[in-house]
Amino acid sequence: MDDRTFWPGVAYSIKTSRPLVEVLRIVDGDEPAMGFIYGAMDSAKEKIAENFGNQYSTYSEIWKIIDEKWEHQLHRDLHAAAYYLNPRFKWEDDFSTHVEVKKGLYACMERLISDSSDFNQADAQMDEYRYKRGLFGMRAAQNSYKTRPPVEWWDQFGDHIPELRAFAVKILGLTCSSSACERNWSTFNQVHTKRRNRLSAIKLNSLVFIMFNKKLKFRKSRLQKKEDNLIFDNVSSDDEWIAEPNADDGESVDARDELALVVDEMDNEFRGVDLTVGTEEDNEARENEGDDNENDITNLDTHEEDDRLSFED
Repeated sequence: MDDRTFWPGVAYSIKTSRPLVEVLRIVDGDEPAMGFIYGAMDSAKEKIAENFGNQYSTYSEIWKIIDEKWEHQLHRDLHAAAYYLNPRFKWEDDFSTHVEVKKGLYACMERLISDSSDFNQADAQMDEYRYKRGLFGMRAAQNSYKTRPPVEWWDQFGDHIPELRAFAVKILGLTCSSSACERNWSTFNQVHTKRRNRLSAIKLNSLVFIMFNKKLKFRKSRLQKKEDNLIFDNVSSDDEWIAEPNADDGESVDARDELALVVDEMDNEFRGVDLTVGTEEDNEARENEGDDNENDITNLDTHEEDDRLSFED
């Protein structure tokens, strides 16, 4: 910490890594982000250059590393095609005219548009989009392409070029990561973490039910604020459910225990409510299974206690 080279090294790391972390936050989000990755990478490189005062000698090595990783590991034709079809980039003066953009566009068209007639129609319709003709030239389309999600924008104003619209919606509606799918399991994992959990099947389902609906409520409240999740400043640092420290005593509160108390208090309410999907017979079987699980745990604890006493004797 007292080394004079330490803090300059920290500053250097922040200047080079923060723009890249912002790109990763877009990639790892729940929203379709395929149309933003190519432009976000270009923007990240420009921010790194600005952080070093646009002195090429200070950031050239970082750019070389980024380009190498991008070209050989990360870049895909889908990124280029979605970049071209996103009007937020295509209709701006700084739109990239690199040959890889059109190569990626037509590579995706050849792969995803199997019918030759539809392919030719979509190719012919490209000028309508490029030169803002038809519905694209209307004031509503011009005023909303920077604020509306690209998929919604194409669906609203692409009626006069149906073949190209179908292709654009398919490309721009793609996500870039499976993290959103993996997080669906985290709700269950955070409840059922102990190897021997004393929660019965019914209480476990109730607990997951409460936690999942709390997440849905939180997401709905965010959507009502009309924030753009693809704007860096509006992306939360962690979309996972976090147990915050208790402000009164400074101790960390186990959220599982807290919600377990909620479930206990709501037992009477949940007894008459079916929280699972299936027939009445299935639900009765699940309830019996939960009772069996509790009995098994009780028996296991009894055997362990007997073994311990025998060992002491």
